[in-house]
Order: sequence, then C-alpha cells, then structure tokens
Amino acid sequence: MTGYIHSMESMGLVDGPGVRAVVFLQGCPLRCPWCANPESQSYHHEITEYPSKCIGCGLCMERCPGQAIGEDGRIDRSFCPDECTECTDICYAEAKKQVGKEYTIDELFEEINKDKIFYDIKGGGVTFSGGEPLTYGAYLEQIARKCRENRIDVCIESCGYSPFDSFKEALPYINSMFMDIKIIDPQKHEEATGRSNQLILDNIRRISEYGVPLTIRTPIVPGYTDTEENIRGIAEFVSGLDTVTEYELLRYHNFGESKYAALGKTYDLKGVELPSDEEMLELTGIANTVLNKHGKYSFFMKDNKKEGI
Repeated sequence: MTGYIHSMESMGLVDGPGVRAVVFLQGCPLRCPWCANPESQSYHHEITEYPSKCIGCGLCMERCPGQAIGEDGRIDRSFCPDECTECTDICYAEAKKQVGKEYTIDELFEEINKDKIFYDIKGGGVTFSGGEPLTYGAYLEQIARKCRENRIDVCIESCGYSPFDSFKEALPYINSMFMDIKIIDPQKHEEATGRSNQLILDNIRRISEYGVPLTIRTPIVPGYTDTEENIRGIAEFVSGLDTVTEYELLRYHNFGESKYAALGKTYDLKGVELPSDEEMLELTGIANTVLNKHGKYSFFMKDNKKEGI
C-alpha cells in the first residue's frame, strides 16, 4: 500500500504539542481560493515551474512525450501527459520540479522515526496534514497504528471532508486533531470551496463523540470568513462539542501566491489585505462572548503567543 506525500518537515513547533514531524499528504477535495499549498490539491504529483532558474538547454523540450514544452521552456499544461515526469527528471537546473512522491507504510515510518529521540525528549510526535489526510483511509490507519505501536504521538490536521466510514478505523490511533470550519453557512461554504460543509460538521460531531481531543480552526480571510455572523455561528457550533476547549482563528496570509504561478494557475486573492491585529481581536472577542459561557475560549497567535483570550 502506498500514499502520495507532498512534502515532509521536521522539528515543527506549531502543528501539535512538542517537537513534531509534519507529513503533508497529497490531495484535497476542497478548492479554497486562499489555499497556501495549491500544489497539494491534486491526488497525484504536480509539476512546478521556475522560469528564472531555466538555463535554456532545451533538454526538457526534447524529452517531453506530449510536445507540451515550447521553445521558451514553458509547459502548455493542456498537452502535458498525466503522470509524466520526464521534464523534471532531466532538469538538473531545477526549473521544473516534481511535487508528490509515493511512499509505502514502512518507507514513511522510517522517515518519521528518524527524529524519535526529539519526540521523546520534547513530548512531540508526528502530525499528518495535507491536502486532506482523512481521505487516505486505510493508509492513514496503518501508518498511525505503526506510530502509536512505537510510542509516537499522532495528530491530524484536517478540513474534515471525507466519509466517516472511510477513516473511522484510524481514530483509535489518533491522540488529537485540528479541524477547520471555514464557513458555517452551507451555501456560502460551497460557493467558496466547491463543497457543502454538511459532511464536515457531521464528522466533527462524530469525532468529538468518539472522544478525540479537538481544536477547531477558522482561517480569517477578508471577504470570505471574516464576518461577525460567521464567527458567532461557528462559536455556537463549537460550544456544543465536548472534546473542544479551544477555537483558534488563523490570520490569512499570502505566502502561497508564488506557488500558483509555479503551477500555471491564477491566484484569485491577489492584493487582498491581511487582517489587522484589531480585526483579529474583534473577531476573537465575538467568539469568546459565546464560548466563555461554556468553559471554552477563542484566540489567535501573534509572536508565538495566544492573543485575544
């Protein structure tokens, strides 16, 4: 059994308790226009282009079986054969790079286990992110179980969009989860992401009922998620979840903008201003008027500290 891994990071400090390895699985069913990792949306590999690195050798053009590369070295993706990596294999200047690689369970565990001494010392572990890890079902269950059998803490970062039965077997091996609720209104959620939020909300309820500790997150994206109505509605939903104590608001950033260009895609949020501290404080205050009555709280991070509590 194999899974597509977008990338891996070590020594992470913000994706769960302690020092963590972060494994980004390839593929996501949502299409959020603010996505910071658009190269992780597809369930197979992607090819990114960096024209400034191109040395004009022409080897990629000669090698391409689909004749998808012009004399300027740029890919016409409408002619690019699926699953082909000929151009990235030959490009030693790294002007074209493959994103996404298949790993078996044993191969992935070997990478995760390299830093186990740090997990043990700092109380960390591994976080499976994405893309959307819950859509990997049996693969997620097997790698999570192998980690837990070797005393490695397992955390999941998820948008929540996958049939519950496809991932429920993994739940006994998960220590904690971060789950997004981006927009509480189902129609607005579908307009923004391409999917209704009904499955997401149902999954969050069922995962909480199962007993998995959850942190709910909302990215604060101007024009999409940053209304009082949205934040209050999500806070009201969160207030009824027994295993949730924290509701985190994530400040929108545009760090992924250059990645869209590398994929030959358009970044629809170009020029959108980042939320100010005042706006973040106002929204956490709205959430806390609901949550504090139920022994829960909302916050956002600034300079590695929780603000707005």
